[in-house]
Amino acid sequence: MKIDDTNYMEGNKAVASGLLLFYHLATEGCFCGDETVYIEPELFEGFRYLDVVVEEAHNPEINENFLRIAAVIYVLCDLNDMITEHDDSFHSAEITKKTIEAFKDGRLTAIPETAEIFKLLESNETNFNFSTYSNILKVIYDKYVLGTFNQLANSKLP
Repeated sequence: MKIDDTNYMEGNKAVASGLLLFYHLATEGCFCGDETVYIEPELFEGFRYLDVVVEEAHNPEINENFLRIAAVIYVLCDLNDMITEHDDSFHSAEITKKTIEAFKDGRLTAIPETAEIFKLLESNETNFNFSTYSNILKVIYDKYVLGTFNQLANSKLP
């Protein structure tokens, strides 16, 4: 996806959707489940924005790094829903396969800590370490969700 002077309003709506997603995560205090239900997929769908490019000359207010981070968070929310709701069969789910493929393609690099999650996903459902998984999500939540709000409060985005 590319944001330039022809679709900058789409970029603005994507930023707003990312902030709304972060708001719902912050009000829950963690990755709890179903956070993406508040986001209209036509405005912001995580996989579309994983490798977004923003032409800053035309759109200095649209932060490419924030959009990429928000996209990864969106994907992690959907993956987390699958893992926590279908703990006995999440590997076979389409969202899990799509997320693993995106990781292998290097599309989740905006949040390097995701690599630890995908190491865990190499095990089958019965050997999946939910405790370690939850700890990794907590680190990601603290660093990227709460960290974004802290940086906004200090007028600096990543």
